Amino acid sequence: MSCELCGGGDMWIKTCLTTEGSRLLVCDPCYEEHSSILVIVPGDRVVMARCDYCWCYGNPREFVEVSPGGRKNAYSGTCAACASEEGS
Repeated sequence: MSCELCGGGDMWIKTCLTTEGSRLLVCDPCYEEHSSILVIVPGDRVVMARCDYCWCYGNPREFVEVSPGGRKNAYSGTCAACASEEGS
């Protein structure tokens, strides 16, 4: 997906409402730049990732490593808890 403000791509696109009520798909840099006039709202899709070690599901942004390609091309990788256990 691409950002509707800059046209660039981002791995994590936010669905936002403007002060006028329009819905936009916005990348992280554009959201930071325009956060005073944008409100993040639930989008059409929910993105989750599954840890390859403990099988828990979570926000892919909180994973140490994440990539598409799991079951049904879902994101999978290593959650922060398992990454810290591996590093110990």
